[in-house]
Amino acid sequence: MTESSSTPPEFDVALAEAAAWTGAGPEGIGETAVGPSVEDRLEIEGDDPALALRQTLGMFATGVTVITTLVGDQVHGMTANAFMSVSLEPPLVLISVDRRTKMCSILHEGARYAVSVLADDQRALSDRFAGRPADGGPEPSFKIVHETPIVPGAAAHFVARICRSYWGGDHSLFLGRVEFACFSEDARPLLFHGGEYRRLTLDSDAR
Repeated sequence: MTESSSTPPEFDVALAEAAAWTGAGPEGIGETAVGPSVEDRLEIEGDDPALALRQTLGMFATGVTVITTLVGDQVHGMTANAFMSVSLEPPLVLISVDRRTKMCSILHEGARYAVSVLADDQRALSDRFAGRPADGGPEPSFKIVHETPIVPGAAAHFVARICRSYWGGDHSLFLGRVEFACFSEDARPLLFHGGEYRRLTLDSDAR
């Protein structure tokens, strides 16, 4: 979602406030690397294999989400597109979180996280939650569901309790059992492809 950096951007705000944005914290689970590096084994065009892989993965169009959790009275979260459905029975979803982020150190089995799937009119919120607030942009606000903050106005919301966590290289994977889900029939999703935001166009729009 963002340019590569030593500490991926995220946000950390009090429920009563919406202005304090902080950096990353300690690493999460999975400290031991497995196997050779990307440069040793990856067959891909480009002078920088890791960058080329990132760009190639970016060709997979995704939605844009804000992942949130609550610690005390602090809302912590980040913009992400690494979210997927896993199972309907039981209802399971999965998020992938960079191990350098504070979010990764906060999440653990038994904790809850929310996934707000942003609507196409929430691009400014995506930027803000990714640490790129625009002047005059919307202030973040939250609604508490199952003791977990969600972003109002999103196309869909999920609240899940973490039942398993897994090592995933430079990311950690958090499998959550869904406790709450809802969606808006009228909203269109904000999309991300090739490093840029996209909008969904329906056949009916051209008529």
